[in-house]
Amino acid sequence: MKFFIAILSLFLILTSCVEKREIRQLPLDQFAEGDLAFRCGRGFMSKAVTAVEDEGLYSHVGLVVRENGKWMIVHAVPAEPDFKGDFDRVKKDEPDVFYSHDRASSGCLVHTGLKDSVLIRAICKDALSYACDSVLFDNDYDLEDSTAFYCTELVWHLYNKAGIDLSEGRRRFVNLFHIKGDVILPEHLFKYSDNNPYFKF
Repeated sequence: MKFFIAILSLFLILTSCVEKREIRQLPLDQFAEGDLAFRCGRGFMSKAVTAVEDEGLYSHVGLVVRENGKWMIVHAVPAEPDFKGDFDRVKKDEPDVFYSHDRASSGCLVHTGLKDSVLIRAICKDALSYACDSVLFDNDYDLEDSTAFYCTELVWHLYNKAGIDLSEGRRRFVNLFHIKGDVILPEHLFKYSDNNPYFKF
């Protein structure tokens, strides 16, 4: 009997330490191509990004696209390998992966207000092309170099090619780690004047 009580007590202690995680029900029926998918990560770099922002809500952003009838999020991201030997690059993830608990402590989905379906298709086609080509992550954070992209640079670049400046000229001078220069932060895109957030957690 004592043994049973000891085992039961150990089980209760262990299970009480497990974080209870709610199931995130993403509004897939509200998704639209060209939407912006913001998230705040849990790691050190995410904290560094939000620390240099004014409001510090989100540390990462991707672009919602439709591929073969399936929603995906294209984003440029470091330190998220899909396989052994993987490198930092532009990639595409399913929304549940992009917003998984180990990658996102909070998030937000945003309509940009763009109505032109031809432009939207062009933007998303380019995004998928960069992901398929595994374009490198821009570890130099250089806005003048369009051969590699960091997350906000990628989304800004895709829209900018279509004549839309999601940053509306906003920049922040950063001198942190190996980064020194003007960068586009997630909040610079989040504050785009036509944005319409429709889901947050």
